[in-house]
Amino acid sequence: MARIIAVCNQKGGVGKTTTVVNLGAALAESDERVLTVDLDPRADLSAHLGVETMDEGVTIYEGVFDDGVGVEEVILRVEEVGLDVAPANTNLAGADLLLSEMAPGERRAVLRTALAGVEKRYDFILIDTAPGLHLLTVCGLGAAEEVLIPQQCSFLALHGLRQITENIQQMREMKPDLRICGVLLTMQDRRTIHHREVIRMVREGFGDIVFETVIPSTIRFQEAPASGEPITKYAAKSEAAEAYRAVAREVIERG
Repeated sequence: MARIIAVCNQKGGVGKTTTVVNLGAALAESDERVLTVDLDPRADLSAHLGVETMDEGVTIYEGVFDDGVGVEEVILRVEEVGLDVAPANTNLAGADLLLSEMAPGERRAVLRTALAGVEKRYDFILIDTAPGLHLLTVCGLGAAEEVLIPQQCSFLALHGLRQITENIQQMREMKPDLRICGVLLTMQDRRTIHHREVIRMVREGFGDIVFETVIPSTIRFQEAPASGEPITKYAAKSEAAEAYRAVAREVIERG
């Protein structure tokens, strides 16, 4: 049965989509069977993997909210990377309205129910969520057993980290089996004292749930999506690629 991990943070621009793509690719390199789920109406995950759904074809929106479409009909294979993806498009922006009309228990269960038919095929299902704690993100957390929190090495980003951990604690009152897989520090510039101080503060405040690996800042992360590749393909021998391979090993160990 798959480990279902939602990648979440209240703040945008901290590396959620980058982490889903590159962690997924690194896990696939280790012969893990991985499904990535694009649960963000911006559809950045889909675009990064070269899947342009536009407004045509079935997406995760139909797979979750259309009784006539199963998630297995939505999934696409990205052979070059060894990943499967349940893509999104702008139709997903309407999901919050549909979710608002559901009872809270149904809202939390709807994605998990939709994934039930495919989860035996995979070792990992990674869910890319939108910034903030919209109903769609709550839906993603409801499907997950674990939460991975990317955390930019920035003092201002610490506020979002506190918010998301508090929200996860609240979610656990309704879903006691939900746990934090880890906090992943991203976008580190080793030249700055500020970044080193933020890392120290996060480690002191959150202890063992913080991954040992820190993701460095590099222009390669901005270049890779244009090629439709993860960093592990686009710059396979780079420090950034090796960092995500190290994170993949940590995630496997934390299972």
